[in-house]
Amino acid sequence: MGSGRTTMGRVPPRQRLTPAERRSELLDVGVRVFGERPFEETSMEDIAAAAGVSRRLLYHYFPTRAEYFGAIWQRVHVELRQAVIAADAPTVRERVEVALAAYLDFYQRHLPLVLISSRSSISADPAVRGPVTQNFEALCAGFLDAAGVDGPERAVAEVGFAGWITYVREAALAALVDERITLAVCHDMCMHVLDAAVGPRVDLRVPPRAPVSQATASTGEESV
Repeated sequence: MGSGRTTMGRVPPRQRLTPAERRSELLDVGVRVFGERPFEETSMEDIAAAAGVSRRLLYHYFPTRAEYFGAIWQRVHVELRQAVIAADAPTVRERVEVALAAYLDFYQRHLPLVLISSRSSISADPAVRGPVTQNFEALCAGFLDAAGVDGPERAVAEVGFAGWITYVREAALAALVDERITLAVCHDMCMHVLDAAVGPRVDLRVPPRAPVSQATASTGEESV
């Protein structure tokens, strides 16, 4: 009996993970914790406890809470972008529309994370904004590659896409957070703005010419 009680009360040994596996596990915990508790009321100590690790280990991977959330937000965007660029669409415009629908659906399912990235104390932190901005730039670069845009027109189109991304973010918040418009209206407005901001410089109705580079798709980083 005594040995049985000892066995039942013994904490099972923690599985040894590689640094990449441990980092991924910590990010998974963050998605869950931030989905359940307000960001401003959640400390790194709370996250470490939820993950069953020491604060020292958590800080080893993520020195600040902003960097921790930035890594979460970057990872989910890279995963989403990889799914989007694999979508089959007859024209570049339809590929962009597939991406828009996927992002709006993603934001709807991960609203707590959207609120942290847009309306929290760290929303303007470079650790949060930087990686996501790079990810969107890579996505837009893929669209321009697919449309065969180069030369001086590409710089103009990049500015148009950057403005469109900002519009999409604000329209999505108006639909999902403020509930001032419906998602259907948000979708239609975003596509109209795309046609106005990018359409005059880029023929979006052509068949996609080339896939996004494999290096960019696999790492989530911009080509250099």
